[in-house]
Amino acid sequence: MSQEHADTLDGQWDQVPEHGFILPKDKYDHAIDYLTEHPEDIHDAWQSPGTWVGKGGELFGFVGPDWKSSSNPALHERLETGTCGCLQQIRLAAANGYDGTSGNMKMSHWPRLWQKIADDRSLPSDSNKITVADLPVFAMWQREIDEKRKQDGMDVF
Repeated sequence: MSQEHADTLDGQWDQVPEHGFILPKDKYDHAIDYLTEHPEDIHDAWQSPGTWVGKGGELFGFVGPDWKSSSNPALHERLETGTCGCLQQIRLAAANGYDGTSGNMKMSHWPRLWQKIADDRSLPSDSNKITVADLPVFAMWQREIDEKRKQDGMDVF
């Protein structure tokens, strides 16, 4: 990348990756930025993600078709046996002995994804212990969930 091009980046030369590609920030990057500036809002954004759109709620969406809804039905062996939880709720469910096959706000729309989330020790299982340092992990998972939604023909906003 030329120095001239780098100068057009508002003097952010140190933020340009070595490979020269600059990816635009997505909704999760903006959510991290907001909550980094307002860490006191993390728990509120977690508690009601749909009302915190543009202010971090996107990071705490439910692991189902409708990221804002706590009533996404979850199926086990084609039977509705509960509802989809968020990332932290799935981690907590696993810590409390659930296996992802039943429970309200303890399941995933994508059963194979449930175990991966449940096993990710970088996700806090206690919502009161979510910090700014944890936000990139939530963003990584939400991006993966968005890809699952796209693969299933669901709208991703």
